[in-house]
Amino acid sequence: MGEQQIMLITGTRKGIGRYLAEYYTKRGFLVYGCSRTPIDYALDNYSHFCLDITDETKATHLFAAIRKAHNRLDVVINNAAVNLTRSPFLLVPYQSALRTVEINLLGTFLMSREAAKLMMKQAFGRIINISSMAVKHEVEGEALYTASKSAVISLTRVMAKELYLHGITCNAIAPSALNTDLMDTVDRETLQHLLQRNAIHETGKMEDVHNAIDWLLSKESSAITGQVIYLGGV
Repeated sequence: MGEQQIMLITGTRKGIGRYLAEYYTKRGFLVYGCSRTPIDYALDNYSHFCLDITDETKATHLFAAIRKAHNRLDVVINNAAVNLTRSPFLLVPYQSALRTVEINLLGTFLMSREAAKLMMKQAFGRIINISSMAVKHEVEGEALYTASKSAVISLTRVMAKELYLHGITCNAIAPSALNTDLMDTVDRETLQHLLQRNAIHETGKMEDVHNAIDWLLSKESSAITGQVIYLGGV
């Protein structure tokens, strides 16, 4: 598309989300981001909303603002996620399990649903959901997080079938372990053991994520939909 592309990224306060916001604004995208708490940085061509992606009222207000300003949305990257249940499932409180599923799965559903409504106006769109290598490795102590990220993949595949006739592709990227706050509480020895299950036995780089996204955003990738890209060669 010739005009400036409009992108929404969830979970941009830190980690992958912040990195992608910085990267895509530098590439000329007009980026909207959101997080539950305020950010401590400013970027050109970037607008931020403080909201919980499971709050339907606030989420629809965000999309209404994008619609009013541009009447279109080209890309949504569903990155926001939590891992509130890192322990054997017998010890996981129900509310922690519920919140993990709400944010990781239902938040992704809600943002994708509203994004698709805007994308259908121009018969074009890219929905990219962030999953996890935990889906393949089925790590002990990660039952609810893994289940929520596995559900994101199933959601992505069904959305791909429903939305392709509207010019919208839906794909998922499952990064290898990255040096983010989400990984800070993972035991280093356990992490290394997990990485040995990958074809690439090293922690991933942020560049790996944007390289995969760049490919999915390209015009030449219009036939790529319903796919999961496991970074690190899981």
